[in-house]
Amino acid sequence: MSSPLLLSGLALGLVVAAVTDVREGRIPNWLTFSLAAFGFGVQSWEHGWEGFLFSLGGLGVGLACLMFFYIKGGMGAGDVKLLGAIGAILGPGQVVIAFAFAAMLGGLYSLALMSNQGGLRQAWDRVFLLLSTLKVTRTLPVSGDQIPAEPKLRYALVLGLGTVIAQTLFYYGVW
Repeated sequence: MSSPLLLSGLALGLVVAAVTDVREGRIPNWLTFSLAAFGFGVQSWEHGWEGFLFSLGGLGVGLACLMFFYIKGGMGAGDVKLLGAIGAILGPGQVVIAFAFAAMLGGLYSLALMSNQGGLRQAWDRVFLLLSTLKVTRTLPVSGDQIPAEPKLRYALVLGLGTVIAQTLFYYGVW
């Protein structure tokens, strides 16, 4: 279980990330790097080399969870770095669970945004075009020429909520 110091720092960092992402559409490097350094520092201080390696594993797993989406153009680098920083604090096992909840919430968030900005019919047309293109060309369309512009997702909010859900379940021993 994560210490109160780690969870407090994580909560503060997630709130700042969500507010910044919603207001400015980006998550600054100073925030993600500071949050990761905080995780490494506290884990190392509390658990020595084992804590450092725990944070390193969490950072790697967190980055890996979103790297595919970043490479395909579906997500910004700040989101990837934020999940890596979350991993540096929570470790490899818990960051996967936080990512899973964030992915579920992100899907609901995406559907809500698409239905709000063009109706469910347009959202279905986008999904159909994506799947048809994948079937025919064996590639995902990622440029604006191939598919209509999608609404911008502010994923820091979703990552924060997914992390809070996961940590709540860990706290109460559900997970």
